[in-house]
Amino acid sequence: MLAEPDNLLKALADPTRRRILQVLAASELGVNDLVTVLHLPQSTVSRQLKTLRDAGLVDARHERTSATYFPLLGANGDAHGLRDHLLHWLRDQELPAPLRMRLRQVLRSRQTENDAYFARVANHWDRMRTDFFGPSFHLEALTALLPSTWTVADMGTGTGYLLPQLAAAFTHVHAVDPVAEMLEAARSRVALAGLTNVEFHAGTASAVPLPGEALDLCVASLVLHHEPEPAQALCELHRVLRRGGRLLIIEQSAHHEQAFHDLMQDRWWGFEMDALAADVTSAGFIDVRWRMLATAEPANASAPQAPQLFVMTATRPADETLNGAQHGRYRRSADDDGWRQY
Repeated sequence: MLAEPDNLLKALADPTRRRILQVLAASELGVNDLVTVLHLPQSTVSRQLKTLRDAGLVDARHERTSATYFPLLGANGDAHGLRDHLLHWLRDQELPAPLRMRLRQVLRSRQTENDAYFARVANHWDRMRTDFFGPSFHLEALTALLPSTWTVADMGTGTGYLLPQLAAAFTHVHAVDPVAEMLEAARSRVALAGLTNVEFHAGTASAVPLPGEALDLCVASLVLHHEPEPAQALCELHRVLRRGGRLLIIEQSAHHEQAFHDLMQDRWWGFEMDALAADVTSAGFIDVRWRMLATAEPANASAPQAPQLFVMTATRPADETLNGAQHGRYRRSADDDGWRQY
C-alpha cells in the first residue's frame, strides 16, 4: 500500500481531480452540481470523487438520497501538513471564467430554491424556530455585547428566571430576594443548570446586602412596583453600583387593571415613565432612557389583561463632582431610535 504522501500526490496528478477540488474549495457541492459546473459526465465525476475520497482529500455529508462533497482541510492524519498545503494552494488558484460563471449560476439556483422554501414556511417560521431553539436565544446572544467580566445583580430575583442567562454571560452574579421560598427555588434552578458563580442574598432593592460600588450592572425586573418607597430603592441601587455602572429597569406602565393588580398582589399600579425617569435622575443617575416593550396577549380567555411594560436604562456617573440634582436638569427629547431620554 502506498504511503499517504504518495496517495495525495497521485490523486492530485490528474487535472480533472485538481479542478474538482478547486471548485469544492469555492463551495460545497453535490455530484449533479459538479456535473453542471465542470461539463463532465456524472460517471466521471463520481469516479474521480471516489479517488479523492480514498486519498483523504474530500468527504461527503449525506442528506436523504443526496450527498454534498467538501475538501478535508485541517483533518487528522496528515502529520506533515501536505494535504492542507496542497488544498490551500488549489484554493488560491483562480477558476477559469466559464467555471466561475456556471458555479455562480448553480449557487443562484440554490438560493432560488431556498427562497421558495422560506416562502412556503413563512407563516410557520416563528413557531419552527422557537420549537428548535427556544424563545429567548436571541436575548441571550445580546448579552455577548456586554463585558463578561462584569459583576451583576438580579434584584427581586424571585424564582431566578434570569439567573441562568446572567450567570452564563457574566463572571459573578448576586441574586437578591426577601422571600426564602423564592430564593430556594432560584437556588434549585441554578443548581440544575450547573452554574457555580451565583451568590444568594436575603434582601430587597431598598436594603441591598452588598457593599457600596460592588456592581457593574444592576437588573431590577418588575421589582420597583413591589417596593414601599421606589425612590429610596433607586438611591440604594445607585449606592451599590460602581461609577460608570449601569441600571436596567423593566416595569409596568401606569394602569387601571384591577384584576391583574389583585392577582399579582402589587403595591403600586405601575409607573408614569416621565415620573420614574425623574426619580431615577434624582437618585444620581444620568443618561436615563426608556421605551415601551412588546407585551403578549393573555394566555387564555380567563386571564386578566396585563399592563404594558417598558424598559429604562441609566448610568451612575463616572465623575460625580456634580450632585444628582445638577445631573438631572436635562431637556426631555424623543430619539430617532424609539428611546426617550432625560
